[in-house]
Amino acid sequence: MSVITTFVLYFFAFAFIHSLLATDYIKNIAKTKLKGKFRFYRIIYNIISFIIAAPAFLVWMTSSSSTSRIYIFPEYLSPFLTLLQLLTFGLFGYALLQKDLLEFAGLRQSKSESKLITDGVYRIVRHPLYLAGIILIFTKPEMTLLDLTAAALVSIYFITGAYIEERRLVSTFGDRYRKYQQEVSMFIPVKWVIKRILAGVSFFWEHS
Repeated sequence: MSVITTFVLYFFAFAFIHSLLATDYIKNIAKTKLKGKFRFYRIIYNIISFIIAAPAFLVWMTSSSSTSRIYIFPEYLSPFLTLLQLLTFGLFGYALLQKDLLEFAGLRQSKSESKLITDGVYRIVRHPLYLAGIILIFTKPEMTLLDLTAAALVSIYFITGAYIEERRLVSTFGDRYRKYQQEVSMFIPVKWVIKRILAGVSFFWEHS
């Protein structure tokens, strides 16, 4: 069995279990069985996710160089690539800091209704964490066939997860989230750029 086939099988096993455990059906069963201990479900879910993701990740990290090289960024583009990666890490970190990190990790239970975050980096795109992840995996200086396979599968999984999350957010916040969807782009900040351009044009005409 090839390295790529092994990775794909491990990845799909992770994707299936990870997605299954996130469904309301499984959560409701866990809530019934665990009762008061259900407050630990989030951290258990995160631990299980880490364990089942490990085999695919290890294959990717240890066997990437054994597959054929697809492309390599030219040396003269290295400063640009490094800058893009640093900006992306900044985007990821900023978006993460806007969340309740302890609750996100499952170490603290939310005592109030979920909060809809629409400020900070969430004014630029609705899913900055997923966007940052996709950019980072596609800006690897040297891309092999296994790297490209992993990047494509992870990106598809992120995008699918974002659409599923959108349905949950619409169900939770209703018209508030629908309005947010109309005002802010999902991944590519087209609406944010247009707003900045229009604001610049308006400022120019007002002061000309």
